[in-house]
Amino acid sequence: MHPWYIAIIKLIMFLGLFICSIILIVMLISAKIHHKATRIIGLLLSLDIILFAYSLIFALSHSTYYKYNDWAILNSDINSVVNKYGVFDMGAIQEGKSGRVGYYIYTDNVWIMPDHMKHYYWIYYDESGTVYSVEDSLPPGG
Repeated sequence: MHPWYIAIIKLIMFLGLFICSIILIVMLISAKIHHKATRIIGLLLSLDIILFAYSLIFALSHSTYYKYNDWAILNSDINSVVNKYGVFDMGAIQEGKSGRVGYYIYTDNVWIMPDHMKHYYWIYYDESGTVYSVEDSLPPGG
């Protein structure tokens, strides 16, 4: 899925949860003023805040691409990344050497200025096999 679509989905989700929070806060204040039961509204507000926090944490930890947890990959061993996400689509691990390997994520064919090129989730690792950087980019020469 193209990152623009993912960004739009995230934005709609955050706006929806934020609007629900505002509505529930207004309902809670109104119920307190009129001395009505506020338990269900408080529970809904708590649930909305929990969903918002979970969504925010997920969006931040998967900021490069939604399938890959950047926080878990960064500073981990490159072999543990292979065990978790499978064989790389581009490049291979070279023991004792730094390098870059990648997973195919999408081809840019959107309706606004497409480049029609394959994009990869690149993982950079050092000589000891520790991942130090990730990015969404084109293959070499692309």
